[in-house]
Parts: sequence; structure tokens; C-alpha cells
Amino acid sequence: MSNDDIQDRGMKKWHGFMMPEHIGELKQAWIDSQKINMPLFDEDRIFEFEQLIRYAKDYNLYVDLSLFDDGFERKLFGYISSIDQLKKDIKVVTVEGIEIVRFDKILNVTVID
Repeated sequence: MSNDDIQDRGMKKWHGFMMPEHIGELKQAWIDSQKINMPLFDEDRIFEFEQLIRYAKDYNLYVDLSLFDDGFERKLFGYISSIDQLKKDIKVVTVEGIEIVRFDKILNVTVID
């Protein structure tokens, strides 16, 4: 009998040693390792974001927003319906509905002409 004739179960045999709590902790550790830190922007970059947002609102143009969402980057596509300078947020009309976005959560703004 040679080694080629042996039927090995592979990794299945090791899963019996892993408790569900360990598997959950490993998954959470992997998710935490994928998170990013919120970058700090200088005044010029913030001013550029504000100009692009105003331009998109004035001409009713489609925008692609990159947002910081709990350590991850999230994309949002839509039209800007209003800008609130006091609350420092904007209302974006998307396919799903209206979403309110805070200025300090914006990573990037792209206006699609």
C-alpha cells in the first residue's frame, strides 16, 4: 500500500479542533486588518471638495462620492439635492432614496459630466 492509495480528508480533519468562538475571532481579526484610517486633508483639498460639490449641485450633475464608513471605503452615486453649511452635511439623491452625508466622511468627490 503506497501513500497515493490513502484517502486524506485534508483540512476537514482539523476543523474539529476549532471552536466556533475561535472561528468568529479569526474572522473579526481579518476584518479589522482590512480597515483603513481616516486620512487628514489640508485646507486646499477640503476647498476642492466643496467647490466640486457646489458645482455638481448648481448644474444638477451626477457625482461619485467615496465615503469613510467605519474603517472602510464606501461608494455613493447620485445627485446632490441640498447643502447644509450649518450642519455640515449634504443630501444625495440615489437610486435607493435620499442619503445624508457629513462633510467629514468624504474621502473623494468625482463629478461625472
